[in-house]
Amino acid sequence: MSKRVFVYLFMLTTFCITPSLSNAEASFKELDDLQSLAEKSKQQALPIMLMFGAEWCEYCQVLKEQVFNPMALSGLYEESVVLMRHVGIDEDQPLIDWHGSPVKKDKWAYQLNADLTPTVLFLDGFGREVAPRIIGISEITMYAGIIHQNLNIAYKNMGLNKQIPLTPEQLEIQWQQHR
Repeated sequence: MSKRVFVYLFMLTTFCITPSLSNAEASFKELDDLQSLAEKSKQQALPIMLMFGAEWCEYCQVLKEQVFNPMALSGLYEESVVLMRHVGIDEDQPLIDWHGSPVKKDKWAYQLNADLTPTVLFLDGFGREVAPRIIGISEITMYAGIIHQNLNIAYKNMGLNKQIPLTPEQLEIQWQQHR
């Protein structure tokens, strides 16, 4: 493992975690109400990032543990650069769709062609895909950087004059400088 990759993983799993937030408060949240999330997306001018996964999917678990939970715990992402949620396609609990109707998560994932897990979608508050989707895992150490790149594409496609740094480390530094 290169020194750069080691430093990246160390910072992602260590420095990006804000101790004042408990795991229950800041862990990667499950999507239950898309209609409300879409309204929040419109009001706050933020993209929605949805990770479609399943309990039985070992790659999904790796992503949640090594990428999405640290992002949620850092306090740097949710409601400041993105609205991020997990969609468990193997869960029985339906979600509220864009129009306020209940829909089973596996059926909705199939309709979106997001039933191959893990799949990450970037949407605006109107349900339009605003950045390339990420399907599977090619290189876990680069995954957060790909997310940052796609969020910048989403901002541009949503007509927002916003951009975040290309790595979690740079975002942390920027956040520290503006505190």
